[in-house]
Amino acid sequence: MTPLCLGVALAGVAVASACSSGGAPVTVTPSDAGADVADVVIGEAGPPPLESSPPSPITAADRLDVASSTVIFDRLRGGVWTANGDVGTITYANIDTQAVVREVPIGTNVTSVALSPDFTWIAAVDRTGATVSLVDAASGQVRRTLALGTHPRAAVWDAWDPRWLYVSLEDDGAVAVIDRTLGVVHHMVPVGRLPAGLAVSRLRDELAIVHRIDGDVSVLPLAGVYAPADQDVPPIDVPLAFQPVLSDDTQPNGTPFALESLAWAIDGNTVWTPHELLANHHPFQFQRVLFPAVSVVDLSARAEVQTDPNNALGVIAGRKLLFGAIDIPDATGNTSILSQPCAAVMHPNGLTAYVVACGSEDLLTFDLTAGIAIDLLRNLPGDHPTGITLDPAGARAFIVADQSHSLLTLDTAGGSLVGHVTVIAGPLTLVAKDPITPQLRAGEELFFSANSAKNPLPTTGNNWMSCGGCHLDGFVSTNQFVFEALHAIDPTADAQIAHEGLVDMFSTSPTPAAANFNPHDILSALIDQGGLVPDRTGAVRTGQIDPSNPTAPAVTMAQQIAQVVARDLPVGPSWLLADGGNPVTQYDEQWCGNCHAPEYAAWQLSAHAHAAQDTMVLFGMGVEQKARGVQYSRQCAGCHDPVSLRLGDSSLSSGRGITCLGCHDVTRLIRAGGNSDMEATTHDWTQDHLTRAAASLASLKTPDFCAGCHQQFVPGTGLQAINTLGEWQSSPYAIPATPADAGADAGPGQAATSFVALTSAGTPGTTTCVDCHMPDNGSGTHDHSAPGGNVYIAQAFNEASFATTVGKKLSSAIQLQASAAADGVHVLVMNVGAGHAFPTGVTDIREPYIEVQALDAMKNLLATYGGPDSTGLIPLTSPRLGMDIAAADGTLLYQHELTSATRIPFEVVVPAQTSLTIVVPVPLVLPPTAQELDAVLLYRNVRTQYYRAATGDATGQAPDVEVARVAVGQ
Repeated sequence: MTPLCLGVALAGVAVASACSSGGAPVTVTPSDAGADVADVVIGEAGPPPLESSPPSPITAADRLDVASSTVIFDRLRGGVWTANGDVGTITYANIDTQAVVREVPIGTNVTSVALSPDFTWIAAVDRTGATVSLVDAASGQVRRTLALGTHPRAAVWDAWDPRWLYVSLEDDGAVAVIDRTLGVVHHMVPVGRLPAGLAVSRLRDELAIVHRIDGDVSVLPLAGVYAPADQDVPPIDVPLAFQPVLSDDTQPNGTPFALESLAWAIDGNTVWTPHELLANHHPFQFQRVLFPAVSVVDLSARAEVQTDPNNALGVIAGRKLLFGAIDIPDATGNTSILSQPCAAVMHPNGLTAYVVACGSEDLLTFDLTAGIAIDLLRNLPGDHPTGITLDPAGARAFIVADQSHSLLTLDTAGGSLVGHVTVIAGPLTLVAKDPITPQLRAGEELFFSANSAKNPLPTTGNNWMSCGGCHLDGFVSTNQFVFEALHAIDPTADAQIAHEGLVDMFSTSPTPAAANFNPHDILSALIDQGGLVPDRTGAVRTGQIDPSNPTAPAVTMAQQIAQVVARDLPVGPSWLLADGGNPVTQYDEQWCGNCHAPEYAAWQLSAHAHAAQDTMVLFGMGVEQKARGVQYSRQCAGCHDPVSLRLGDSSLSSGRGITCLGCHDVTRLIRAGGNSDMEATTHDWTQDHLTRAAASLASLKTPDFCAGCHQQFVPGTGLQAINTLGEWQSSPYAIPATPADAGADAGPGQAATSFVALTSAGTPGTTTCVDCHMPDNGSGTHDHSAPGGNVYIAQAFNEASFATTVGKKLSSAIQLQASAAADGVHVLVMNVGAGHAFPTGVTDIREPYIEVQALDAMKNLLATYGGPDSTGLIPLTSPRLGMDIAAADGTLLYQHELTSATRIPFEVVVPAQTSLTIVVPVPLVLPPTAQELDAVLLYRNVRTQYYRAATGDATGQAPDVEVARVAVGQ
């Protein structure tokens, strides 16, 4: 396989027909950037080259520092190119005549436009359509469109060699290297999670990358990046510092995120990157959650620039923060608040910088000598500005807005530090037609707006934040960062991290036109942002909209914002996305079993097969339907019956469960934190069966895939209900171990007790979910029975043999040690075999407990200590593991009422390869015939209170499974 096709195969990227079967692939000899086209061999099935020979390298004198953007100035033609967002086009505009010269259709959502250094090619990135188009800059003709996995974001051309184009690929965590001469994807380079903006240097042959939700600037050396042998060199990450919390938490603090772009300083060494700080504060309060910031990074030193607090002139060389470097007084003398800085540019005089605040729709002017903001142009005409560029002299600035699809032309006053930037032309409409419905467009404008001066009802107080300030780009992969950056400070008092007081957890939002649509939760969220009051500062709450009894304009506003929810989460609150129509159910289950008989037979035993039939699941769904509405069952169906949900049925009445199509139709992992966060695509499995199946395996074997359902959060409040992936990520199983660490104290056939990661084969290395739960059977296929810890469900469906298998799986995970002490028996519970915590999953309805048993010489049970009471319930004071959830008033919730839970008053689990000691009180005087004390870990897969409510059996219980037993030492 050639390097080109190898890179494509590993990343799941389509490259025109370069790697199609039946024809020779494109072979590239890239070591010489100026290689003649004779070095390129084109097979009959390959695409024709776009150029007869590669372009000449750029001379050192002509190189420029360039960054990706939504707007660029064309130095050859004198106009401006714009990326027109969800209109799906790019535009070339004559800024002298304020006229659109041409609008070029590209795809669905164009997020970046880049002009090659020799002015020959325009690259346009279609994020939703997952392509990059190469456009002839002279004619506007699209010469080639290349597929790029899912969600490419930004593009920039090499500053030294215009043959190469770089495109950031969000979902792949990589940068694609495009060969414009051949018109193909050459290969991809891993660079880290959700790469976004890119920048190339005139001084160093390297690429700088910012990440949408990670506070890092990654630097990828480009020298040799085209040679396959050099592609394993990782990028260098320059971290942006956490901003510590001060005594006053209204001062900027938090974790850097929402990075979108970079801007070069004139020295060619330093970049500015605008972003936000997300603060860990709850209850949600709009002046304490998000803060605007601009970080400064010296790429030559590979370090964030720090401000010297002892600088005699007070120069703020490093991060620019609100109330510090950003402190422009408003009309009342208070600091002007702005939000979501997203783009920046430096004036060629080296004295001035400009930063666009896309949320509050403002333009900041900075004095680079002092490092502070000196001017603020508020309320830029247009909706949601996203990009800025200058003409070569710096006389004019051009700002593009992606909701109004318009272009502003501004006079920079020559970059003067005493003059003011003014709008001199525009907004120029860049598109002939907006394909988005008026309701959705109005919703997007509201969703992304933090401009308190706009709209009959403000969406926020004092320009602080928008919905899009936290939910970057909508409800997409960036949601995961919320769970990483925010955590409950004291879960016993408050386990939520987001909105409170919700009614239906946004579950009616995907159907804003339906009769059951309830605007309450959306309006409540806007109130959290400081909006929906006549006082646009948000300080005076008199006249606030009542979300339970809203005015007609407020309802309309909520319906418009709900259009964004409906677009991103069509079966919300589940995050499951369906592409390509209804799944073809005839290619499921038995049809698959005709060829895959062992896998089908194993699957029939699994908890996956019974996921929509289990009485416990059906009861839990009913509980939440009563509390939140029948539509809330979509949350359950996303994981328990995903194929039926794609068909529009969330009732679980099909009994289908998690079938073959439920997993193998998945084509993209959204990685938003769980709740079935994956995209499934309808396939005709009679066509290209082996190719499709092989392609799906790359993601099916990853922990991220399993996390789609083995992570769960409560919609809206963010309370984390299942954290199995997080438990694994925090464990030694998630990192490779060295041979010296791997169970050196274990003899043949013994378990390693040194707590190091072992693969399923017993060798050091990362152990994933499938290694334990779906191991290779030895023939290249995997065990589809997926045994875990659910003995109850195996017994409930009369699968006695499989129940034994599951019981053994449980027992292999836990070991005990026990010793007597004055206060009772001390039981050391050691999690030596599970790659996650014990218990895991829905731990509020799991019921492990420790019991000490007094036995006679014949092993007859004489007495028990620490187990169930006379009613069969496990007392709260018992030596137990698991989790309790509670309502705000402290009432314990025994029926898995997650949407009503606000607190976690009790949580005791044993993380992977760790241990904890539990004390079981035992009387000093034992039965007279007692000869032995055993400590026993028993496990009820379903908590007894829940079991009885679900079955109606007032004395019933799930089976007690003995997980581990050990004699108590003296």
